[in-house]
Amino acid sequence: MSDAVYDRQDPLLEALAAFATEAPIQLDGAATTQMESIVMDALAVALGALRHPAVAVALRYSHNNAADYGATLWGTRLKATVETATLVNGVPLRGYDYNDFYMSKSGGHPSDMIPGLLALAETRKISGAKFLGSLALGYEATLNVLDAIDVDSKRWDYPNLLVIGATVAAARMLGLSKAQAAEALAIAVISHFATDEVESGDLNARGDLTMWKRFNGSHGIRQAVYAVLLAEAGAEGAVRPFAGASGFLSKVDTTSDLMAQLLERLSGRAPLRRFNETRFKRWPVGSRGQSAIQAALQARAGVADVWKVRSIKVLCDTEVYDHLLGRRSDPWHPISRETADHALPYIVATAVLDGGVHVDSFDVEVVTNAARQAYMNEKVVVTAVPELSKGAIGGFLASVEIVDEYGNTHLGVAKSPPGHVDNPFVADDFEAKFRENVMPVFGAAQTEALMVAIRSLGDMSDVTPLTTLLAHDLY
Repeated sequence: MSDAVYDRQDPLLEALAAFATEAPIQLDGAATTQMESIVMDALAVALGALRHPAVAVALRYSHNNAADYGATLWGTRLKATVETATLVNGVPLRGYDYNDFYMSKSGGHPSDMIPGLLALAETRKISGAKFLGSLALGYEATLNVLDAIDVDSKRWDYPNLLVIGATVAAARMLGLSKAQAAEALAIAVISHFATDEVESGDLNARGDLTMWKRFNGSHGIRQAVYAVLLAEAGAEGAVRPFAGASGFLSKVDTTSDLMAQLLERLSGRAPLRRFNETRFKRWPVGSRGQSAIQAALQARAGVADVWKVRSIKVLCDTEVYDHLLGRRSDPWHPISRETADHALPYIVATAVLDGGVHVDSFDVEVVTNAARQAYMNEKVVVTAVPELSKGAIGGFLASVEIVDEYGNTHLGVAKSPPGHVDNPFVADDFEAKFRENVMPVFGAAQTEALMVAIRSLGDMSDVTPLTTLLAHDLY
């Protein structure tokens, strides 16, 4: 295949292929440290969720593709093909809705691409610096696309856009030519259309939200990895995957102005920096619950006996109300992890009762505790307030007012939560989250060794010192 990309009359394809192969990926010290922090956050979430039921399912599936070589299946001593490891290792990353996110015209979780890129880097002996630089390139492409294309209005889901950024990153990491990168993008973008039905709020036979939500992101990244490997081998994709009559852009919403902005951004060759715009979660619930937890913790600080409070009033952004209460089947009577961590009344009641929200706050026996459910139903009131409705820009704001047993009011003010761009994580926050989630699974010694390895990624000649530590005897 020639390195020249013939005129396919698909401007976005040409721009993405050029960006994938020409944009600089050398990171300075500060950028390297931040990318290492992003990896630390993602691994904190994924390793802490290795006991999630969906992970056991994914590992059973992996036995169809087990190998004596390939990429490590985290938490095990097993290896599998790159595509299988991408899928399986991505499932715990979405297990507790706890990884980073970005919201614009569309919203998504950029760190979903980390398991796939790390699997590729492990099997191809890629240096840590190239892995981090390619990941930063993927973040840059992903955020640019999320700014320009609206998939939500047509009820498509975010992996349709994340697959684009992941393909850009993987193509660069493997050193594909511009022509090969174009073919990889042309394969990936039309072979993966995910609807937003996983966010419908419908419950399965067990009373859970669909398990596929845990697979959805990594399935998209697997498609990106698969497309890149096919293109590397010589496979060709659609001629006009974006601009064609049935192409990707015909299925989503955008404008000529937004597309012009996207093409301009992709044409730039400035140092990569947009990874600084992603947001992180301090507690294992969706982004729309973070501010409410922060406010609840602030309000309860002055309460002598939280079980005796008279009332808990939550005032929240209208989008918070809709996503964590309005569209849920019965948010006042959760029956499972998935129904509880998407139920604002339960989230706030738990923060007040326990002084924090943790992964085990959503164990079924905790969720269905009769006293806890009675407390929530008798004391918590939720009201949507237009004045607080600033959406993702404000951090999905919520305030909490607690009236204690003596009639005193304790206020938790509405403000941007930890991990928001206005209240960013620092090194100690990343490390605290990592220890909190990983130590119960991997133990203290291996947890500390993993943190040292992550902070050394930029200096590694290949990433295997890190991936070796991701093996464990959990399964």
